[in-house]
Amino acid sequence: MSYFTNFVRVPSAGKMGVVLEAITASLAATGRPGFITVPVSAAAPNNPRPGIISTLGGTATLDDIDAVQEALLQNATIMNRLDAIDAMCDRTHWTVSENLSGPLGTPSGYEPKVVGRTFMVAKPGKKQELVDALLGMRDKISSDVKPMLSTPLSGPISAVRITYISTSLQDLEDQRREFLGDRARNAGLPDLVGQVPIFHLGRVVYRASV
Repeated sequence: MSYFTNFVRVPSAGKMGVVLEAITASLAATGRPGFITVPVSAAAPNNPRPGIISTLGGTATLDDIDAVQEALLQNATIMNRLDAIDAMCDRTHWTVSENLSGPLGTPSGYEPKVVGRTFMVAKPGKKQELVDALLGMRDKISSDVKPMLSTPLSGPISAVRITYISTSLQDLEDQRREFLGDRARNAGLPDLVGQVPIFHLGRVVYRASV
């Protein structure tokens, strides 16, 4: 399976535009595939400002993650660029995740405009059952564009993320309802999930398919 890195940055007050511009330039400079989203609707009401999420792909193995991170740490220019972005933010964190389901699989010419991410935490000892149930549900979707299932390498060890992409908010909502409606209940998800899932909704403002 492949791996990817999500960077979440919360710009300081009055810095949204300049931070977005800097993040876009930074991601483009990597020469790797990825995309950037800004919130459509904030997932955490207690956060005073929304976060910008940039996703960096193109890492097929953990050895690739090692290589990317080591190259970054040894490059003063890149470190200075990242430090300059961080200085304009109230909060920054990043997470490396493993793709459990394969690529999102988009038809030729498909231009996603919105991204939905559902975060779940399985009950203790139930993560693999949850993953298997979600993969089974994914296999039954008739659409060419299927959600991606992933899990972070750090953080809650039972965490699972479902990522949807779409060309419109309505189509994405239809996808989510289809995936997590009766099909989820029939697969026994309520008995496998330990916490109320959290849904994040973002709009794509930059995408590179290098």
